[in-house]
Amino acid sequence: MIAPLTAPPEVPLSRFEACWVAEAVRLRELAEAAELGIGIVGGSRSSVLADVALPIVGGEEAWLLRRAETIARDNGMLEATLAWRRRAAVMMGLLCVLAVVSGFSAALGFFGAGERAVNVTWTLLGLIGMPVVALLLWIVSSLLAGRVGAGVPGELWMWLMSHAPRFGGKSNHAAEVAVVRALATMSSRSGLERWWLGFITHTLWLLMIAACLVAMLLALSLRSYSFVLETTILKPEDIAGLVQNIAALPASLGFVVPDAEMVTAALAATQNDASSAVVATDSAASLSADLTVDASASFASQSEAERRAWSSWLVGGLLVYALLPRLLVWMFAAVRLWQLRAGLALDIRLPGYTELLRHSASPESPGVVDAAPALPQPTQVAAIHRVRNHDAVLLGLELGRDLLWPPARLATPRTVAGGGYAVTEVVESREQRRSTLAQLASHAPAKLLLACDVRLSPDRGTLGWIVEVSHYAGELRVWLVSPDSAEDVTAAWNRELTWRDSLAAIGLGPERVMTTESAAYAWLIQHD
Repeated sequence: MIAPLTAPPEVPLSRFEACWVAEAVRLRELAEAAELGIGIVGGSRSSVLADVALPIVGGEEAWLLRRAETIARDNGMLEATLAWRRRAAVMMGLLCVLAVVSGFSAALGFFGAGERAVNVTWTLLGLIGMPVVALLLWIVSSLLAGRVGAGVPGELWMWLMSHAPRFGGKSNHAAEVAVVRALATMSSRSGLERWWLGFITHTLWLLMIAACLVAMLLALSLRSYSFVLETTILKPEDIAGLVQNIAALPASLGFVVPDAEMVTAALAATQNDASSAVVATDSAASLSADLTVDASASFASQSEAERRAWSSWLVGGLLVYALLPRLLVWMFAAVRLWQLRAGLALDIRLPGYTELLRHSASPESPGVVDAAPALPQPTQVAAIHRVRNHDAVLLGLELGRDLLWPPARLATPRTVAGGGYAVTEVVESREQRRSTLAQLASHAPAKLLLACDVRLSPDRGTLGWIVEVSHYAGELRVWLVSPDSAEDVTAAWNRELTWRDSLAAIGLGPERVMTTESAAYAWLIQHD
């Protein structure tokens, strides 16, 4: 059972924020350990501050959360987290106000002019066009990309959070950087990021459409309008067909819509008024004023039933084609966001957590209450997830001295559209592995290609490290490197088969394993 957090009542932490703080502490401790060249439990000040007792087996997560909060209170990360939360609420409030103002302005732009004749097709298509197109693009991009997109309003909120000036209280830059980096890492790994950005996008669109609908109802309630159908190049029957097709769904929900006679009358009134305008142009100025009065009278001659039908057609069209679809998507995003937040948990297999738990559970640790058994070695690589950048990294792991590194074709890092790739030195020692994990934790690449010598058998330690590395990249693939010298084909195939079987056991299927330099190069420069 998870013990309650120790946050005071004035600054309560939700479970999401508690996990967020723990991730920030973990990343900062890994960076400090790499900088000092010591282990995460090698005597750093943060470790001493939080050297509290490890509870009975099964309470590791609660212990890590309490420990992280204790450290975060001391180094300012807790205050930075709460400040980020307040700032996010302010930015969201400003965007909500902007969405409401935009919706009102859009509706009043069609209904607030001095003339009282409203072109109904132009008005409805103008009001629903952008929301419908934006929703369709969001759905199509999500289906094609296989993941939910953030949307323009969500990306705008993220941009404001990154570039808007700070306000209120003292600024702790190091803590702010750790908090923001932890949020991006944790959200990307759990899949939360795309859903809460999507939720923000749909919330803002929903507010804008609702404000547009309210402004339309106010205008129709407080002013008297005549409704016309106008066209220059289309046939009248084409406009009439469009009106009837749009009216199908609102009519099924009980909205009053214009019948065929009303559509014909609106078209005829427009044509009659256009003919009157032509006559007015050819007549004297005194006669022109009289014709203008006659034109206004023809609009005013529209019956009350026709006005109500056209008003209902406009309101029903905006409600059915813009508001309701966005509301359904918003509800779906809200449910998914709630499910992911409710199921959020610390991954105690991550680097930093495993060392702390082993240290606290050891008999020599002064904080032991009931020593826990050694944690099992991680067995599955992380699923492919989204990260904040588009970089790619080529990393060599325990390659033989006779293998040219980096390969000639990949020796020069190359920049491509949306990102590039970098080549690192070969990782061999335990210290190099720890330092590499810390670097990847601070800047997770979108792609990580791990080159392994096929002649070395994949032991448990190597496979465990591959699993650890996979948490710090959007996608991990393995390149099985072999020397160019001639050797027994059967032996080479057996070694490759051993690697493939071992990688498949930790979740790296054949589609994420490559054996040629050309395939490695093509994947690194490919921009998703």
